[in-house]
Amino acid sequence: MMAAVEDHTAPAPRRAAAGGAEPGRCWAVPGSAEEQPAPGPFPADAGGPPAGAGAPSDGTPGAPGGPGGGPVDGAAAGVPRVALRPMTTADILDGGFAVLKARPRRILAIAAAFVVPTHLLAAYLQRDAMGAYGIGDLFTDDPTIFNEPAGSDPGTEALVGLMYTVIPAVALVCVAAALGHLVTQWAMGRDAPAGEMLRVVARRWWPLLGSFVLVKLAEGLGLLGCYVGVFFVMALFVPVAPIVGVEGCGPFEALRRSVRLTRARYFPTLGIALLMGIVATLLSTALAALPQGVAGWIGYRDGWPLLALGSILAEVIVLPFVAAATVLLYLDLRVRLEGLDIEMAATSVLDRAR
Repeated sequence: MMAAVEDHTAPAPRRAAAGGAEPGRCWAVPGSAEEQPAPGPFPADAGGPPAGAGAPSDGTPGAPGGPGGGPVDGAAAGVPRVALRPMTTADILDGGFAVLKARPRRILAIAAAFVVPTHLLAAYLQRDAMGAYGIGDLFTDDPTIFNEPAGSDPGTEALVGLMYTVIPAVALVCVAAALGHLVTQWAMGRDAPAGEMLRVVARRWWPLLGSFVLVKLAEGLGLLGCYVGVFFVMALFVPVAPIVGVEGCGPFEALRRSVRLTRARYFPTLGIALLMGIVATLLSTALAALPQGVAGWIGYRDGWPLLALGSILAEVIVLPFVAAATVLLYLDLRVRLEGLDIEMAATSVLDRAR
């Protein structure tokens, strides 16, 4: 298979518009702090790609190699091209949405497979919360409403809490592993179908689950440090799921590999992880606010489908974004610390020479 790594050397007028870089300054030595002018991991390129660098541009705005930047979904766009280079924080965050926009149906379907059953069941179990009354009922003159029990079964509440916390976290790990496989296949010039992505998760379910448990145990120990230690642990283990999905490591090796990648860039990794969490929280709140607000107003007895709709809508969008941004962070660490971009470029040159 021919490995494809895009050449970022753009024509002079385009390069000047991107940030005034001098010719020959688009690439930096892995690990250096030199700024990269191309925005995002799917760069805009006014010209066509070099030989062997993936599908040529059709000139459509948003298509690979066309004006507007990132790849679009559809056969005409070919395989999305991933720019393996040191990325800024904005590149990684924007790239999380760019990956989602590149193959929305495939990625959203995989996320929905994890999210929809869980949130439908959780919302159904919450239908008796607040005594089955809504916020709108509190403004009535009927005094019997205030005498109704407002709580639900403690066991049901514990189960709902588990479904809203643990299961989405496991789903995030699985989706990050699947997207890690997809994005790295893009870098090699092929587009992995949804079935192949799911088979990667199925084959590596034990390392994914084992590493998830180990990371959560480490974060639990971090809570003993006045809740500050959890952030220290979180930064060290951010790329664990992509490592398992791409490299096929076992749980312990994946944790050791993650520490080796992140310790050299600990604070940038911590900052990016916190920004990912902030963006995900704001986006999730915005997407879920209206349907869940209506459900709370009319009561969960009748409004539980709206409660489920709000949480599903938020998770189906937010979960792939966080997973994709995590994959790009993993690739950025490998480019900076291991020269992955140089290795891929050399492989592409050797393949073309054969």
